[in-house]
Amino acid sequence: MFAAWFLVVFNILFPKGGFKAGSIPLTWGFLFIVGSSAPLLLYRFLALPLRSRSTACLALLCTLPMQAVYLYVGYAFGLADPGFGIANVINFLVLPWLFLLVYPPFFKMIDGQRLQSYFCWSILLAAVWGIFLFFLHPITGHYIEIPFLTVNAGDYGLLEATKNNQRGLFPKLISTYNNGNIYGVATLIILPLFERLEAKPWKRNVVKLALILTLSRTVWLGLVLYEAGPVLLHALQQVRTFPKIFIRSVMGRVVVVVATGVLIVAALLFNGSKLNFLLDSSGGGRAGMFDLLFTADLLPSNGMQGFNETVYSSVAHLYGFLGLGAFVLMMGSPLILLLVDRSAMRSVPRRAALKGLMLYMVLVGIDGCINYVPVMIFYWFVYMVYACGWPGESDGRYVPAAFEIPVRKRWFRRIPPLPRPAV
Repeated sequence: MFAAWFLVVFNILFPKGGFKAGSIPLTWGFLFIVGSSAPLLLYRFLALPLRSRSTACLALLCTLPMQAVYLYVGYAFGLADPGFGIANVINFLVLPWLFLLVYPPFFKMIDGQRLQSYFCWSILLAAVWGIFLFFLHPITGHYIEIPFLTVNAGDYGLLEATKNNQRGLFPKLISTYNNGNIYGVATLIILPLFERLEAKPWKRNVVKLALILTLSRTVWLGLVLYEAGPVLLHALQQVRTFPKIFIRSVMGRVVVVVATGVLIVAALLFNGSKLNFLLDSSGGGRAGMFDLLFTADLLPSNGMQGFNETVYSSVAHLYGFLGLGAFVLMMGSPLILLLVDRSAMRSVPRRAALKGLMLYMVLVGIDGCINYVPVMIFYWFVYMVYACGWPGESDGRYVPAAFEIPVRKRWFRRIPPLPRPAV
């Protein structure tokens, strides 16, 4: 449980705390993931049954083409950008295997209620801290920075100059993520899961208010899509009952969508912006990035490096249409899993995790922040919840499947199994 607490707190509440090794930022949460992976990997394969859920195995199969493309790029062209290149090696080659193969057996052994408390409080406190800084900055002219904790020691004193958070009188809400887009996109991935695990409406509303105050069009679009999604699904269901239309069951969600839109417009006007900010045809300079799709080759032609904001077009430009196909397969794999195993729809946490993955599937084409901590850590954690369930939930228990290999190494039977909490 200490490991679970540390990973949650230093990846959700303090995701940027750490230092830099040259130009590469190292965070406490990431270092703990790396440091704990070796003993967990050893215990996983030597003392636990070598079996996994079929959904996790299928998800890993869907990541293999992208991993193969990335390994080929590294072998043929090397590192074009060491910092982002290494970051994406971790994002695509390391994290999927940790979260889908190594961590799931231990994930089931921890106390789900305590993990839920750590998870929800970390998200809430990050939102509260972000709102506090949002209103403090115009008054004092600077942020409160705690090196090694709320900001990387290498970025201390550079938030205003290097993080592109300016929006007028009020800058973007950055919380402890140091950038409004990174905070917004990362939080949107876990927002559906947070809403299902957090019972108090005011806490959920505080987090949504923080997302609105990011003053990011990408985050606003994601929040509106998240709130409007159930309305659209309900409208499609009404086709079956037409001309009878049932509105009462969805009126609450409609009110939330309208209120979200009103708050977004109010945030714009309050900060001195105009409505054409939302209708900018250049998309904040991103429209030209989509043209990269028309100049892409079939095969990769560039070394390992970071992606620009519009990730789909960037992947095609850097790694060809072969790489784009592998990337789309990886991002679309949650839907493939749903076609194979419908049990996720009977589990509230797994269904919420699927919503987060699908939401990021859309956002990654606009501004996915895929190069930066902790976006892909959140993504693969949510993927693990979707594939394996939340600890302690009845529908999330392990179910034998076709991909399992029920083998235990006999010469390691003396190693005691980890305790499993009472459910």
